[in-house]
Formats: sequence, C-alpha cells, structure tokens
Amino acid sequence: MTMAEHKPAYSLLVRHGESDVGTLALDKGTNLLKLAYSQEWQKSGFAISPALSLDNQHSPEVAYNYLDNALPEGGARKLLADDLGVSEKNVYSQVRAIGDDLTGAISFIPSEVTPENQSPGDEPEFRLIEEDELIQRIANKDDFGLLMWDDKPRLSVAGVQDKLNIFIDDQGRMGFGDGTLCSTHILKFEKSNCPNLVVNEYFCMKLSEAVGLPTSKVQFARFEQHPTLIVERFDRKYVSEKQKVFRRHMIDGCQALNLPRDLKYERNLGDGRDVQHIRDGASLPRLFTLAESMSSPAESMLWLINWQCFNLMISNYDSHGKNVSLFFDKSNNRFTPAYDLVNVAMFPQFKHTIAMAMGDEFEPDNINAYQLADFAETCEVNKKLLSRQLSLLANKVTGILADDSFIEEIAKFAHFTDADRDYMTTVKAHVLDRTHYLRSQAPKIPTIEV
Repeated sequence: MTMAEHKPAYSLLVRHGESDVGTLALDKGTNLLKLAYSQEWQKSGFAISPALSLDNQHSPEVAYNYLDNALPEGGARKLLADDLGVSEKNVYSQVRAIGDDLTGAISFIPSEVTPENQSPGDEPEFRLIEEDELIQRIANKDDFGLLMWDDKPRLSVAGVQDKLNIFIDDQGRMGFGDGTLCSTHILKFEKSNCPNLVVNEYFCMKLSEAVGLPTSKVQFARFEQHPTLIVERFDRKYVSEKQKVFRRHMIDGCQALNLPRDLKYERNLGDGRDVQHIRDGASLPRLFTLAESMSSPAESMLWLINWQCFNLMISNYDSHGKNVSLFFDKSNNRFTPAYDLVNVAMFPQFKHTIAMAMGDEFEPDNINAYQLADFAETCEVNKKLLSRQLSLLANKVTGILADDSFIEEIAKFAHFTDADRDYMTTVKAHVLDRTHYLRSQAPKIPTIEV
C-alpha cells in the first residue's frame, strides 16, 4: 500500500448538511487531532463550537474535547470501542464509525467517500424494526447491548442510560434511517437495578412542560413488560414530502465550555475529603458567563435560573454540564429545551450530591436562602430577580400538582398501570414537599448579604 492509499484512513470530511466544513485529521505519529475549516467555510460558515475558532488556530485537545463529548458514554462507549477493537480514548476511530449521525448537524464522513462513489445521502433508506424484534433486543440488552444492528453501530448520542437512536416516520413506524434519513427520536430504557426510572423521567418532563418551561417532547410506551421513554429530538425535523430529515446544529455544555466529558461534574475529581475542594469542571458560574455571550443574554440567563430552580424542586441532582445544551450556528445561539429531568432523590443507589454547586453547597438538604443568595452573587444574578422567579415557578408547580388531575391526564392511556400511577403519586408528594420548602426561602434571598 502506498502512502497516498494509506493517508485517507486518517482523514474525515466534515459536513454541515450538504456543505463542506473542512477536514478532521489524525496525525498517526503524534496521535493528535486537527480540525481544519475550509477557506470557503471560513468565509461563509461559523465556528461549530466556541473554542473551535474559524482561524484554525485551536489546539488538538479542543477537537478531542468536542468529539469526546459527541460520542456515547458508559457501557455503550465501551461496546463501541470493543467492537471496533480500539481504546475508549480513541475518539477518531469511533467518530469514523458513527460520525454520520452524531448529535446536531455536523457529520464526519470518510474522505475516501466521494460523490462519484456515493456519499451517504442522496436517497432515503429505511430499515424497519418490528415490535417483536425490538422486544427481544430490549430483553437481552444487558447481555448483548443495543449498539449493533445488522453489524452496524447505531447508538450515537451521549449519556450513560440505555438508549437507542431511531427514525419514526409519519405513520409511526420505527426503524433506522440512512441516506437522507437519520434518527428523529431516542428510546430510553431502564436497567434492572433502576425500576421506575422511565416513569420517573416521564413525570418530571411532563411537569416541566406543564409549567411552561421549554422541554423536550416525550411519550411513555411499553414493549411487553419493558417501560420505554420516547424522546423527540429537537435537533431533527422530518419532512415527509421530501423524504428527508433536516438537522439543526447544537452542542452540549461541556463542548461550549471546551471541557472533556470527564469534567461534566464541577467536582471533577470526586467528592472525597482530600479532593472535594477541587472544582475545575462544569459549573453554574461558567454557564452564566457563557450566557452573557449568547444571542439573547437576558433570555439565556432567565432560562438558566428557571432550569436550576426546577432541578432543585424535582431533586434532579444529576444536572451536570452535559445535561444542558444550546443551539449553535451562524445566526443563533440559545439554550435548547430541557432534557434528562429525573427525580434522583427517589433512587438511593445514585449519588445524592448536586452536580454543580449552589454557591459553595453540594448537599441538597443544606440549600436554603443563604445558599440561594450565594448562588445569585456567584453567578452575578440579581437576588430580587432570583427570588421572584423562584416564587413564580414554585407557584406554578404547586398549582399544577394541587390535585390529582395532572397525573390523571398524563397517565390516562392503557399502557400505564396502577403501579405507575402510584409511583407518580409518590414522586408528586416529594416534589411538592421540596417545592414548598424552596418557596418559603425565596422571600429571604434579597435580604441576605453573603
């Protein structure tokens, strides 16, 4: 094999829709990545994340951080690496394998693929998943995983929960999309040691939507005994007349802050006594600073306030740097709808410290008016504004949960069991208790000097 024949394996074309963005290259001598924008994209395009500047002067770790965050986490990441026969840290090989359906609108295509030998993209391709096949795969996911279908890796969204990217057409059929099609929804499942995780997230997501917060659209389904959350992707839009899925570019908080996925928690070295003072990971002050540079700083700041207050009300301790994202393109950078909203307090097997501190406090039971005021000062938020927004949001939550109509409405379908409704009633009681307490602290916030 000549050098000319060998080189394409170490280079990928970077595309945004049908436009060429540039190239991603791996230096096989140093094992460092280089993302280089084309001259045309530099003139007419945009930086695909804040740190990947259009001048091509960014360092190799910036491209690594961007791609590392775009790939799956947890067991899916290990399965993907094992199937490819590479290290989990070898992001280049993993992006080469699944780079045509990553989150957002940027795709990574092997450079040996050219229009002449058919780039993925000119015709819609649909591979139907029959319900029996899906049920069998869910039943065996702990043994065989959900990554490989027809000898092709499919999962390509970040996160540690069992997930499957799928395409759903306008007739409700599920499958895999290729060519002009790609995934439009995400199926989320629960592990055997986390019963009720799906119904918990469904309740929290529907509550967020009910109080008027921008929230991902979700449905609850059952495939035989397996509860499943169907999440509509807000970075995708299927247009049936054109048989095409249009993509919208987005990045998560770690990509926006140029942090590797290992720094998605503020205490990036953990909660141990000797390292808990080290806080180099994603944090609320960093996100509020990011908000100042967005298309509408005031709107973005308000979104963050409401997002964090709601997370406290539902005890979503795991609201880390990858559980917040933003649309990011040439004309618009705003926070996306909220997602991954779970009442973590209901699961004793999960860590019960919050991912990003309120001021200096990581213990949720210790958050009172003082910590809320400290959060406001640390993030340069007006304390009266925080007090007002916390009260408004708490009133909405308590108003919606005041009677049984909310649960009756969201759990009225046949695939919900009495056990599901009983569990939602337990979550509701926990959320109400926490929300009442936080509302009682709100009037005190403006009076506190930190």
